[in-house]
Amino acid sequence: MLSASDPDETIYLTEAVTPLFQVVASMRKQTIGSEYLRDETARGTMNAAGVRHEDVTYLSFPDEAFNVIGTFDVLEHVPNYRQALAEFFRCLRPGGTLIITVPVSLWSPNTITRATIDVLGNITHLLSPEIHGDPLDQAGALCFYNFGWDFVGALTEAGFEDAGLSMFWNPRSGYLGGYQYIITSRRESGKDLRGT
Repeated sequence: MLSASDPDETIYLTEAVTPLFQVVASMRKQTIGSEYLRDETARGTMNAAGVRHEDVTYLSFPDEAFNVIGTFDVLEHVPNYRQALAEFFRCLRPGGTLIITVPVSLWSPNTITRATIDVLGNITHLLSPEIHGDPLDQAGALCFYNFGWDFVGALTEAGFEDAGLSMFWNPRSGYLGGYQYIITSRRESGKDLRGT
């Protein structure tokens, strides 16, 4: 991602307290990171610890703010992940790249919904709860989805093109094959926010 990008490109990562964010921010000075905070911090501002709060379904950034957006193991925890994809599309510049990791079942054409949430915040579990690690919460984060191949279609529906899943094998870099993969897509240069 970084070796092929311009040092002056703007990057947004949906994380801010992880080693990955620290490395990217040290290499690319125009990098912004955020976390989903539950401490009443206003959207688009920082809490007392200096961590920016963003809700990926309603980002505070202006249209076409970034060249690259990266979200790693986040969207499975977002009840309305399609709205998050729409926000990523809105915030990417034409020609910009979206880089994602999420749990995808390579043998499933369809996404499995594990839990839902209503407007009052009541959670209904459709399957036994699956909890993933959360750098800000010892209790972890509830997984709402195990994605299938239709996730690639959701990217296309959001307006992205060239959506695909890449697997890697490079022992020197720590990529050992198997289920390590990255989903990428891009916002077409001439496409507006309505996808036309």
